[in-house]
Amino acid sequence: MSLIAYALQARARGFYVFPVEDQDKTPHRLAPNQPYTLRWGEAATRDLGRIIDYWTRWPRANIGVACKPSGLFVVDCDIPKQSNAMAGTEYARLHDTFGPCIDGVDVYRYTCEKFRGNWAEAYDTYRVTTGSLGCHFYYRWPAGEIASQASIVKGVVDIRGNAGEWGGYVLGCGSVTTKGPYVVEHDAPIRDAPGWLVDMCRADTQVRQPAAPPSMFRQPGRGGSLAGLVGTVEGAQEGNRNNALLWAARSACENGIPLEDALEALSSAYSAVGGDGGYRQAEATVRSAYRLQGRT
Repeated sequence: MSLIAYALQARARGFYVFPVEDQDKTPHRLAPNQPYTLRWGEAATRDLGRIIDYWTRWPRANIGVACKPSGLFVVDCDIPKQSNAMAGTEYARLHDTFGPCIDGVDVYRYTCEKFRGNWAEAYDTYRVTTGSLGCHFYYRWPAGEIASQASIVKGVVDIRGNAGEWGGYVLGCGSVTTKGPYVVEHDAPIRDAPGWLVDMCRADTQVRQPAAPPSMFRQPGRGGSLAGLVGTVEGAQEGNRNNALLWAARSACENGIPLEDALEALSSAYSAVGGDGGYRQAEATVRSAYRLQGRT
């Protein structure tokens, strides 16, 4: 099936969609050789004519699903990138059951049961398997409630909802990244977000400890991880994201990470968690940081 067909299928589900770069998670570039991308929060639409225009212009574009206008709350269960990722946390006991690598779905199930939720109901909703073999659980979020942007378990069970100017977004079914395709795992109606999940993930609920302010960040040593800097941006609290992005970009520069790599990774992270100004503002901040460090 063509990507435009997947985009129209998402529209039929009530999703607001926008084009994302081929094989990537980044909002689509306005022109092949330009650094600027779509302002995805403004580009997201259910208008049939605009969708046809987007995918006629960019037929290989992945499908971005904007959660806020779609009324969605997506629980993103991933597979940890390292062994024993839960060690030292309240989830450490899960390693005794599942071994050194724990699927995010198992952590999500444990969380549901901890809050005395009904796992069979939480599980029985529209689900998409991601390219990295994670799983997106789609729910309808209650009108008038603002969701937190804090992860349930950082890097293992993350959330995308309606916080910030544009909310967050996920790749929809039919999208393909370098890690693989996004496919429907369970083609069921989208269930209302369970009450325990709403209570846990409201904006005024502390899901985890807030990130330290930029002045408290530990400067990584030379050769520091770009993934770690991405985590800093994703974990920054609302109102502090731009500072975290600037710090992460300057740190990336100091660690010899190429500008283009930092632009893609950090801007995508900032945009995905609903940073003010989105991807375009993030790109400007990263470029500014590299200029400040004298590497451009």
